[in-house]
Amino acid sequence: MANTLETIRVPEAKGMNTLPKRIPIVLQNLSAQSNGFVALAPRRSEFYAMPSQNYNFIGGVEWMNMLAVHEYRHVAQFQRSITGFNKLLFYVFGQEAVAAMSYISAPQWFWEGDAVATETAFTPGGRGRMPNFDLVFRTNLLEGRAFNYNKQYLRSYKNFIPNHYVLGYNMVSHLRRQTGQANSFGNIARRTWALPFIPFAFSTSVKKEVSYTVPVLYKKMTSDLKSEYEKQLNEIELTPFENVTFRKNETYTDYLYPQVLDSGFIVALKSGIGDIEQIVIFKEGQSVSKKFVTGPMNESGYLSSAQNKVVWNEYRYDPRWPVRNYSIIKGFDFGAKLQQEVTRKSRYAGAALSSDGEKVLTLETDSTYQTRLVVVDYATGTIEKEFANPENAFYSMARWAESGRKIVSLKTTPQGKSVVLIEYRTGKEEVLMPSSQENIGHPVIVSNYLLYNSPYSGIDNIYALDIQSRKQFQITSAKYGAYNPCLSADGKAVYYNNQGRNGMDVVKMPFDPSKWKPIEQIKIPTFNTYQHLVDQEGHSHILDSISTAVYPVSRYRKLPRMLNIHSWGGYVESDLTRANIGITSKDILSTTQLKAGYDFDIQERTGTWKATMSMQALYPILDFSYSQGNRSVNRGYLTYDKIVGSGASKDTVETTELLTFKWKEQTIEGGIRFPLNLTSSKFYSNLSISNYVGATTITDFKNSIDGGGRLLPTNYPQYFYEVYLDNGVLLYNSFNLSFYSLLKRSARDINSKWGHALFMQSRNTPYKGDFTGKNFSFLGYLYLPGLFKHHSLWGYWAFQSSSIKLGRATSLNELTDNYIFRNQIPFPRGISDYFIRHEKMYSMSGNYTLPLWYPDLSLGPFLNVKRVRANGFFDYAFGSNPKLSARTNEMESTNYISVGGELKFDINIMRFLPELDIGIRYSYGLQPRVASFELLIGTFNF
Repeated sequence: MANTLETIRVPEAKGMNTLPKRIPIVLQNLSAQSNGFVALAPRRSEFYAMPSQNYNFIGGVEWMNMLAVHEYRHVAQFQRSITGFNKLLFYVFGQEAVAAMSYISAPQWFWEGDAVATETAFTPGGRGRMPNFDLVFRTNLLEGRAFNYNKQYLRSYKNFIPNHYVLGYNMVSHLRRQTGQANSFGNIARRTWALPFIPFAFSTSVKKEVSYTVPVLYKKMTSDLKSEYEKQLNEIELTPFENVTFRKNETYTDYLYPQVLDSGFIVALKSGIGDIEQIVIFKEGQSVSKKFVTGPMNESGYLSSAQNKVVWNEYRYDPRWPVRNYSIIKGFDFGAKLQQEVTRKSRYAGAALSSDGEKVLTLETDSTYQTRLVVVDYATGTIEKEFANPENAFYSMARWAESGRKIVSLKTTPQGKSVVLIEYRTGKEEVLMPSSQENIGHPVIVSNYLLYNSPYSGIDNIYALDIQSRKQFQITSAKYGAYNPCLSADGKAVYYNNQGRNGMDVVKMPFDPSKWKPIEQIKIPTFNTYQHLVDQEGHSHILDSISTAVYPVSRYRKLPRMLNIHSWGGYVESDLTRANIGITSKDILSTTQLKAGYDFDIQERTGTWKATMSMQALYPILDFSYSQGNRSVNRGYLTYDKIVGSGASKDTVETTELLTFKWKEQTIEGGIRFPLNLTSSKFYSNLSISNYVGATTITDFKNSIDGGGRLLPTNYPQYFYEVYLDNGVLLYNSFNLSFYSLLKRSARDINSKWGHALFMQSRNTPYKGDFTGKNFSFLGYLYLPGLFKHHSLWGYWAFQSSSIKLGRATSLNELTDNYIFRNQIPFPRGISDYFIRHEKMYSMSGNYTLPLWYPDLSLGPFLNVKRVRANGFFDYAFGSNPKLSARTNEMESTNYISVGGELKFDINIMRFLPELDIGIRYSYGLQPRVASFELLIGTFNF
């Protein structure tokens, strides 16, 4: 990998008009996920060394080389971002500021589209060469869904729109076709990041390159592509088929990878904009009769079934370490209605069931990046056979053939991708299709034919190879794409996926070789979106000449690299309540994080020196913090009886004064926490446990009225401010536990259809100090389905017990030594101004949430409204406190009730891709009776 990166370093960076500095690359060999990224704060790149089985993702290039080509372009982009004003930001604030400003000023489609264009230009593979990559984009254009730029980039809840990778590649390709220059986006990026604070600086930079702005560039790109797509369609003759998928509406939904069960039912993987991934079975032309919701799937590009069983891959996770995860084989028997984890803690990708349903063929990639075909027993998960792979070729999409006597598989080597037939007993290979750069996939042996997917005609279709004569034929000629062939039980029909207006349908056509078109008669299209990129870069075979230098190898030692300062200077928190100046450090393995500096509280106008340290290399995370500074709290105006004069002239006067508390505060805290990922099914589950011990020392505590502490005025307990500390030391212990288990959601789901979440906190003072107090709280959420799809019925129940001596204190010291920890449970909405702390408190709420409208409305580039949703609520709380000065166990209780509704908008601001939710709330208090309107500002949804 070092040689690969050194080989591509200069050629890849040339288009960005820069040459990146040395960067650490972390090879994650314990993750079963197929991914990679480049990031700042700290600057690094991480490659996940597990190849994907999906041929429309990995193509015909070796996985790690493809990762290197794609991710190194991001390295060049980040290096390019350190220019002009951004360079000043880097010197003043470090990497975090540069990353934030770079992401805000340049659209996400540029980052990923430019990288996809690079992988396409520098390799014979790359997603820009695959018709499947922009399949939905092409379908939408030809179905009259040429959405405006805002909707295409920011996406929609109403229509299914491909992600910014697809948009980005087509935008980058189109602009570079117009300019004829490989460095066009290097020029655009340089101008953008030189003055990133100017609104729409990126669009202005594009205009300087091609004389029109981004929205116009998008219109021209879609117009040109649609015209070329229509020309291509006019030159082909579509093959007829019968649609066997039953659709209730036009919501975009895919029914992928059809298989025919022994019962005659069709099995497929259903997913869409309104549906979570689930394996379904149905009769031709009928609605789904049974379904099984999968866990987090490792997408392999196919399903396999036999004996009414289906197998696939799912991810499983190490509870503690996020990048140690597994890919297991999962099975479901629709006849017996039993699910089974065939393997555990494995690194298997792809799963093909034998005809008797007893063996599973899969591919294992171990932690040393060695791959091999493996056969495991369905019942026990034990390995029955391994196939030798001395050249470490990459096998993929392997299936049984000839009743288990042979195996058909794709095989990728540096020469390209081939199809091989493997003798099960001996392991001997026969090459059915020689190595080439044709992106073939989904091989299936049917009688004397090999059926497979291919983009040979410029559109993905199903082809056949006569194994004896070695003649090739085109079986389907689809409008948008045809995939994943499967023969019916009687051998008379081919079932396959056909891309339609509203998703992938399961269709069928007769299995009739006499009607297939010889491959020699197929016209190869002259138009594509990538050849000009290849010509501009001039390095399409750069991976063929990787150097073989030998570099010194040494052990990575964590301790000397624990301190890795990446950001410094000042910044303001996103909630605009605090400003900070200091340094931030995190090592490249993300095991040690340190922060140190000066915090200024904007509201209090006070400052605090603070340092935090989080050590995450051990099983429990160790957290430490220290802070020291001044505090000031304005409590507003207080009205009380003030004694004026002296002796006989004493008098009591009602007085109103501004009450302010000021003090010096020093806190040291340390503890452990265990964040545990427990996901093992369709429910995402997490458990977190932590315990912290701390000491807070207060000195120079004064109030602005009589110069005393928090009891105002002396001997007036009704003016006792129990949530503050007076002069002294608070020694406290804080225990926290949280757990959630939530069903995975579709894009349209506002809440999980089923799920629950629990939060428990206990804070007390078990150690000898100047203050005593305790607080225990429990909060539980429950999510249930509503009356209609995407509706949600949900609520919470909460309890809190606090130590409150007000009214029971037998002395002034006992009263002032009492400390009340902060409230930890929700209070009825709209009447919080009437809330007082209670010794015992119960709180509950019922809510009904539903989507109202998917408007996809834009106010120019400033505001984009994607969804309008509503929530109705009923909140109730009951609290009890000891009576003032009662000196008994007599309690006073209070009820709080409110009802109301919320109207929320999911929006994008200034074409910023992360989504923000804002809204308004009307609350009506039934007890106490009060009405209020509130503005709601939520969070960014990344």
